[in-house]
Amino acid sequence: MKKRFRYLTYILAGIALFSVILITKDKIAEAANRVYLNETDLTLELGRYRTLKVYGTKEKATFRSANNRAATVASNGRITARGWGSTTVYTYVGNKTLKTKVTIVQMNKKNVGLTRGKTTQLTLWGSNNSTTWKSNNTKVATVSDNGLVTAVGNGTATITATFNGKNITSEITVFGLNHDSKVLEFGGRFSVTRPNFGSKVKLKVEGTKNKVTWSSSNTKVATVDSNGKVTSRGPGNAKITATVNGSSISADIKVLQMEFSELELKKGETFDLKVLGTNSDISWRSTNKTVVTVDENGLVTGEGSGTTKVIAEVDGMQIRCIVTVR
Repeated sequence: MKKRFRYLTYILAGIALFSVILITKDKIAEAANRVYLNETDLTLELGRYRTLKVYGTKEKATFRSANNRAATVASNGRITARGWGSTTVYTYVGNKTLKTKVTIVQMNKKNVGLTRGKTTQLTLWGSNNSTTWKSNNTKVATVSDNGLVTAVGNGTATITATFNGKNITSEITVFGLNHDSKVLEFGGRFSVTRPNFGSKVKLKVEGTKNKVTWSSSNTKVATVDSNGKVTSRGPGNAKITATVNGSSISADIKVLQMEFSELELKKGETFDLKVLGTNSDISWRSTNKTVVTVDENGLVTGEGSGTTKVIAEVDGMQIRCIVTVR
C-alpha cells in the first residue's frame, strides 16, 4: 500500500512539473512576442521632445496625438511639447494600439533677477501639488514648498521643481550695488580728497555677471555710462538705476555745489554764500578769521587783506570757497 502511494506521488509530481514547464514555455513565448514602448508615462518641458521606440516587432508603427495643442508626434515617433497640459499619444503597430500619457509642464519664469530680501513666485504650469521644490544654494535664495523664492544674498542659485521624476529649473540671480547712496560735488575744484568726495563715482553691480542696463532719473544732475560710471552735472538729486534680468536696483545720488567757488570782497563787505542741491544743515567756518569770518548762515565778512578758504560741511562733505579780501 505504501509502495502504491509512493508511485502515485511520483506520478502527480511529474505531471505538475510538466505543467510548469509548459506554462513557463508559454510565458517565455508570450514575452518574446510582446510589443511595448520605451515610454508609457512621459513628462516633457515645453519646447522639449522625446522619441518613442517600439520594441518586440519589426512591423512599421504609426503615431497620433489626441491633442496637438499640447504635443505633436512625428512619423518617426518624436513627441514635441507644444503647450502645457496633457494628451495621449497612440502608437499603432499590427493589430495593437499602445498608449503613452504625455504631460507638458512649463516654468513661469526661467531667469529672474532679484535684490536682497525680495521675493518671486515660481509656478510649474501643467503640474499639480505633488511638485517638490529645491534650491541648490540657500545662501543666495531659498524656496518654499509652493515655489515662493526669497533672495538671501548676492550670487546665483538654481531652483529645481521636480514633477513625475522630471526636473525643471529656474536661474535666480541676486544682486546689489556697491553704493546705496552717494554725495558728489559739481564744479568744486577745491573738494577735499576723501572717499565720499569728488565729481564722479563708479557704481558696480555685485552678485552677477549678466548684462546690466544703467539709467539716470535726472541727467541734469547726474549721468551714468554703460559701465556704471556716474558723473555730476549740476546740483540736485537723481536716482541711478541698474537693471538686470528685468529687475532693478537704485542708488540715490545727491550733487552739491557751492554757489561761488571763488569770491572777492572789500574790507567790511559781506556776502551771503549758499550751497546748492541740499536742504540739510550746514556748518560754516573760515580757515583764517583775520581775513574773513562766516556766521552760521553762511554770511561772509571781509576782515583784512589776504586770501583764505570758507568751508561748508554738509551731507558728509566739505565744500570750499576761496575768498580774497582787497
